[in-house]
Amino acid sequence: MREKNIQMVSDLLLLSVAVIWGLGFPVTVMAIEANISSGLMVALRFGIAAAVVGAVSFRQLRSLTWRDVRLGGMAGLILGTAFLLQIMGQGLTTPSNSAFLTSLNVIIVPFLSWAFFQQRPSNRMLLVAFGCLVGAAVLTISPEAGLQFNAGDLITLACAFVFSLHISYLGRIAGRIEAGKLTFLQMVAAALLGLAYTLAFEWGQVAQANLSKGLVPVLYLGLLSSAFSFFAQTFAQKHTSPARAAVILGCEGLLGSVFSVLLGYEPLTANLILGGLIIFTSLLVMEVNPAAVFRRRFGKA
Repeated sequence: MREKNIQMVSDLLLLSVAVIWGLGFPVTVMAIEANISSGLMVALRFGIAAAVVGAVSFRQLRSLTWRDVRLGGMAGLILGTAFLLQIMGQGLTTPSNSAFLTSLNVIIVPFLSWAFFQQRPSNRMLLVAFGCLVGAAVLTISPEAGLQFNAGDLITLACAFVFSLHISYLGRIAGRIEAGKLTFLQMVAAALLGLAYTLAFEWGQVAQANLSKGLVPVLYLGLLSSAFSFFAQTFAQKHTSPARAAVILGCEGLLGSVFSVLLGYEPLTANLILGGLIIFTSLLVMEVNPAAVFRRRFGKA
């Protein structure tokens, strides 16, 4: 019973992360509209997150080892790279396209975990992942126009692959390092990567940033999308598989489209409704095994 309760708490934490990240798509657009460049946005959001997590996890951090730094630093570099690519891509495509393409990591993660870590996902999990992928595709592909790939879409595809590496890597190391340490080290490494990218490639754009207009979006991304979300993800992935985590976090694609509609960035369409139903049904199959329910109800009839 206790194990089932921990699994439920983990799933709820991951779902809350998906909600926060879903809203993060239009919030990122707000930051882009404030002329905050990709590297600067990554440096600011993860710098804020590192300060918060460092204050909360101060006691844990006093016992940091080089092994912790190596494991957490690598996770942070992968994470920072993924977000750099996502922000670059989102500046060249729509929030829904970005949400859909990012959510492709749902179908990539099970195969990466299988290939690199010998963690074969169940057939049901693979089916659920495929269902989420189909639902995400329905969200943004119309029979008339299809999905038109541009440079932003291709960059976001690369981002999806790197995000899948991050989820798989966390699934591998989450039990080998305390959640507070891992979250802090990820935030620091990602912030330093964003700072280095800004200094190397975007220094001329820093003066154009409207920090007063971008303050609220950056605080949202730093406090909620980063500090809270990655601590919650790190904790939850100690009690679930990478494939299961990827499926739940894949809701961010649906939620990103919903929030984009509510905030007036895109119209409500039949694709959004149908795609949402497919994703919801797929997640329901993950939580409730239809075959097992059928056997319990009719097996003795």
